Amino acid sequence: MAGPTYGKNPPADQLDFGIVTGQHWRTWDEMVEQWQWADESGLDSAWAFDHFFSLRDGEMGECLEGWTLLSALAVKTSNVQIGLMVTGNTHRNPSVLAKQAVTVDIISGGRLIHGMGAAWQEREHQAYGIDFPSPRERVDRFGESMEIYRLLETQERSTFNGQYYTLDNAPFEPKPVFGHIPILIGSTGKRMLRHVARYADQWDGGGTPEEYKATGEQLAAACAEVGRDPSEIRWVLSTGADKLESVDTFRKHVADYAAIGVRSFLFSLPGGSPNATVRKIAGEVIPELREAFKG
Repeated sequence: MAGPTYGKNPPADQLDFGIVTGQHWRTWDEMVEQWQWADESGLDSAWAFDHFFSLRDGEMGECLEGWTLLSALAVKTSNVQIGLMVTGNTHRNPSVLAKQAVTVDIISGGRLIHGMGAAWQEREHQAYGIDFPSPRERVDRFGESMEIYRLLETQERSTFNGQYYTLDNAPFEPKPVFGHIPILIGSTGKRMLRHVARYADQWDGGGTPEEYKATGEQLAAACAEVGRDPSEIRWVLSTGADKLESVDTFRKHVADYAAIGVRSFLFSLPGGSPNATVRKIAGEVIPELREAFKG
């Protein structure tokens, strides 16, 4: 196994695998146990989410904040790439978020993947008094945020005058460990695909294999519009824990999506210690799949 490729995408002929541990109804100790297991089991990545309270089984379940949690988990792990699946753009000012992200990247030794989306959970915004603009405005804000991240990452000082956000001769140090933090964008909307084409290193498209492939063709068209090679964008798929219920289910799932070009597979990990099936998948099945789809 080659291991994670920090600061850039893994080779196109290499599959990688990770867990997603949405922190609703999970304690800090449980998160540490699951992430350290992933770190020691040869998995490539571990992900939390960016929500402020539980999205299932009632709102009062324990739910730690994502970016501060990532910073802490960065020092509890050594190998896995880390990220949030995905950060809601409207939750924070993009310049502040860029500083948070580069801080986590530094603490982790360059292991951050910056997962981003336009935000969708209206109830969270309502609960905490966060503005929740129209879908069109959220997409426009997202595009401005992506441009701000690019400027701050690459320029000593940046100035930007957008409709929603501004920079005024803004300094930004330190830079990411490897010069660039890979951007993962999760979306299938037509206007969002244009931002994927322009800014993303990785893309979580979702849907059935047929739906994912069809949306991938739309993404390729969007890439052509901006003069970008679509092969530069790694296809990612994040799915639920049901795919971990049996070895055969897991194998078929990976094979079906690998056949259409998905190369990164993320799975929601149930609460508690990983069970025997999950441990077998990590220890035996994933190495087999890496070898089977290499080359």
